[in-house]
Amino acid sequence: MNSFSKDIIYIKKDPFLLYKIDNFFDHDFYLDIKKLFPKVSHNDLNLTKNFGKISFNSEEVNYDNENQRKIFARLNEIIFSKEFFYFFVKKVFFKNVMNQNNILRKIKYLRYPIFDNNKNSFLDFLYSKISVSYAFSFIKNNGGIVPHVDAQRKYISLMLYFPNDNEKEIEYGTTFWLSKVPNYSNTHITDSTKINEFKSKSKVLYKSPFVYNCLYGFLRNDFSWHTVEPEDISNEYIRKSININFMYIN
Repeated sequence: MNSFSKDIIYIKKDPFLLYKIDNFFDHDFYLDIKKLFPKVSHNDLNLTKNFGKISFNSEEVNYDNENQRKIFARLNEIIFSKEFFYFFVKKVFFKNVMNQNNILRKIKYLRYPIFDNNKNSFLDFLYSKISVSYAFSFIKNNGGIVPHVDAQRKYISLMLYFPNDNEKEIEYGTTFWLSKVPNYSNTHITDSTKINEFKSKSKVLYKSPFVYNCLYGFLRNDFSWHTVEPEDISNEYIRKSININFMYIN
């Protein structure tokens, strides 16, 4: 994977860090993932009460064929590698400390992150152990994600989109909001009246285009509000993405 040598393009630095990497995966490898992306039924999406969204972790994939198994085995090797982990950690470590508005959290995040290898050491308290996981995300046509910030355990969020080459899809990215209201936990605003109130008192900070092979990432803090706004693409449309999460263990 040659993306380790590519520079991160910083989009916003305040009130939280937002960045991207263009052409993240090798072109052919990205197309293989897109072609062999796990499938869900529209019935599953219609039944979900989570605003038309469902997701499942990489461990939950049932492979349809050997080719699919090989492609996602390769994806696992990349995402769960130390090279992948430390590429992002080295880029954002000090920025993440400064990204926090809580002084106690700044102090905690000064502990340098280390790759969680499921082994314990008496020196673990000196470092922040981080686990890496990823999930396949599906949102039905006109579905979305309500305003929220991620859980306090979240260190880095990475998002890779898989559009279906429909011109209208470009608007189906992630919307990041500029709000003066802090969210100290992973509280989701689900009431429609309160969602409208939040949006009326906030401004759109940035909306990531839902485009081919561009990895978007951001650092969580109490003001990193984001949503996926509903879009009408077509009746049978399903929005697909891979979401990669770096999570604090200690």
